Amino acid sequence: MSPMAPSGKTRVLDALNRNAIPFWFGAPHPFVCLVEQDGVFRVRELVVDAAEAKTASEKALADGTGWMPENHAALAKPTGKILIEAPTREAMAKKLEAYKWPADW
Repeated sequence: MSPMAPSGKTRVLDALNRNAIPFWFGAPHPFVCLVEQDGVFRVRELVVDAAEAKTASEKALADGTGWMPENHAALAKPTGKILIEAPTREAMAKKLEAYKWPADW
C-alpha cells in the first residue's frame, strides 16, 4: 500500500454511505479503519502483529523480494482501540460529522 494523503471526513462518510467498508485511512499509511464488526459500526485502530510482520519480512528478504513500509502496513488488521462506535450507519454518520477530525485521517 503506497503512501497516501489523508482521506478526509467527506471521503470516509462517502465510504460509509456507499457501504464501501472496510475503509482504511490515515496518512502516510492507513492506521485506522471504518468497519462493521459484531453488528455495530466502528472506527478502529489498525494493528500489525509483530510476530507475523517479522516472519513475513524475513521470508521476503530471504526470497529476495524486499520489504518496505507498505508491506508492513498491508498486514494491519482492525483489532486495536475502538475510537468511534455506533449501532447504525446513520448514527455512525452523525458521530463522524461531529468528531474532531485529525489532520492525518
